[in-house]
Amino acid sequence: MAVDSGQTTLAKPGKDNPGKGHGKNKNNDSGDNRPKDEPKDEPKDEPKDEPKDEQKKIQVETDIYKGFAFNTDGNNVSKSFNLAAVGDFGCSSNAEKTVDNILKNEPEVVLPLGDLSYQKSANCWFDMMKPLKNKIFVTLGYHDVHDGQAKIDQFYKSFKLDKPYRSFDYGKVHFVVMASESNFEKGSDQYNFVIQDLEAASKNKDVNWIIVTSYGPFYTSPSKHNAEKKLRDIYHPLFEQYNVDLVLQAHNHNYQRTYPILYNSGDSSKPTVTNQFTTGYNTQTDGIVFAIVGTGGEGFYPFNGQESYTATQLGRFGYLNIDISNGNPHTKLTGTFYDNIGNEVRDQFTIEKEISVKK
Repeated sequence: MAVDSGQTTLAKPGKDNPGKGHGKNKNNDSGDNRPKDEPKDEPKDEPKDEPKDEQKKIQVETDIYKGFAFNTDGNNVSKSFNLAAVGDFGCSSNAEKTVDNILKNEPEVVLPLGDLSYQKSANCWFDMMKPLKNKIFVTLGYHDVHDGQAKIDQFYKSFKLDKPYRSFDYGKVHFVVMASESNFEKGSDQYNFVIQDLEAASKNKDVNWIIVTSYGPFYTSPSKHNAEKKLRDIYHPLFEQYNVDLVLQAHNHNYQRTYPILYNSGDSSKPTVTNQFTTGYNTQTDGIVFAIVGTGGEGFYPFNGQESYTATQLGRFGYLNIDISNGNPHTKLTGTFYDNIGNEVRDQFTIEKEISVKK
């Protein structure tokens, strides 16, 4: 691995860089269920009382990792492929097992869903992910953008980012990577980007599927963190308008997968379930499937019940493998949650569609 040890150039904070004061206030559905000693998920600057020598130490220990950026040029080919998605890693032996588990299925794309490192530096996470480099398209979470500027720079420089939200095409799939820790409200740069991007993708004859990633969850069964109401109210209707098929999330350290659901404008915390089968969904007649995959390796968050729209929920380390089978005129997406223990299948669902001709 080629790294530039101890050479970190600070990214300039700005509207597209969540480094200093460009996060957002969280809007929970029903209050704040965090312990009193846990900081709320709000934007914060680097600690002002941090000793200067400690700041220098962080700079020295933060490396820029080269060769990790994913090259998306020329990848929108008509072929079948698989990808892996999971967030909330940390650097424990559990996280190492998750990486080993992902490697078994040889994915062509890897989608880390945020909270990749819980330390001031992400060196450990980058070292652990080395076997998967060049395949990674990263979503940034709370600890990735609020644990100091050096860490933000490390992700920006290593993945050649100019902003935390973006999109790419691969194998007839259009991916939209959102930044729930940055300003996403109506009228924001991110909001305008998502609308324009989804509108273009919905008209693109070379796009069969649209998958969105977001660290903050739109929906969740009762657990450590509540759903992001404002995120849901702004974007779920847009996702329906532009035919999004699947939304991948993290933040809660467990696995959850909804039935296909439609936005409920009367009470958005109670979406409309369109298909109560365990699998076999049709994206043209059913709603959108939302999955939380916060099972990368950091300690589990318990469940305090199960929402009626949740098809499956698990407290197991593992990852979600997604197979895209491109056919003509039929195409299928298969999601499989593999447990790190014995690589056992703990959940599986399919979404099918008939490819329509786009003008």
